[in-house]
Amino acid sequence: MGKKILHLGENGKGTSMKMVVNLILGQAIVAFSEGLILGESLGFTKEDLYNILLGGPVAAPFLSGKKDKIAKNNFEPEFPLQLMSKDFQLASLTGYENNVALPMTNQAKELYSLAIKYGFGEKDFSSIYNFLSGKMK
Repeated sequence: MGKKILHLGENGKGTSMKMVVNLILGQAIVAFSEGLILGESLGFTKEDLYNILLGGPVAAPFLSGKKDKIAKNNFEPEFPLQLMSKDFQLASLTGYENNVALPMTNQAKELYSLAIKYGFGEKDFSSIYNFLSGKMK
């Protein structure tokens, strides 16, 4: 899946790390989507928002690829939203089992569950933008 190989310890550690990474990716796309939606409501064009947000200190490199999906309204799945939702559920449960509070993860878990309810489950997880903006397609 990736180019870099890291040995993290015994069996299962890689899966645990993937859950941690997906927790961050899933929440980052929510923050990016909310920023776009607020910026658009303030009269900024998507192009201006992309140029500023993706060229500045807040942009994670993966967002540039997700920008194309949002801009073209093409949410063919690279990683389906329902799988990201599953990872939020696993992270939430793992946090609970380890006495680690994950309040934003739990909010994101509920948000993704709602998106699935409204038909976004099989689309790429970047389709959370359309869900948040009320675009049900």
